[in-house]
Amino acid sequence: MRMTQVTHRLAQLRSLEAAHPETLTLLDLVAAVADASSSEEEVVAVVHDLIESGRVTLVGNFRSRDVGHSS
Repeated sequence: MRMTQVTHRLAQLRSLEAAHPETLTLLDLVAAVADASSSEEEVVAVVHDLIESGRVTLVGNFRSRDVGHSS
């Protein structure tokens, strides 16, 4: 998938209501996004956007970690 398609998909996701975020483990989130994605780059971009936008709240080991940046 090209980056323009990823950007378009992210724009569609941003239009969703974020009042009641989903609560998932990072593993469940990655698995769900991977099922609907065609590349690793898309998975990373969508997962990052979902977490940073507040549409998804993480539980488990990564709930209090900043998964958007590597240390």
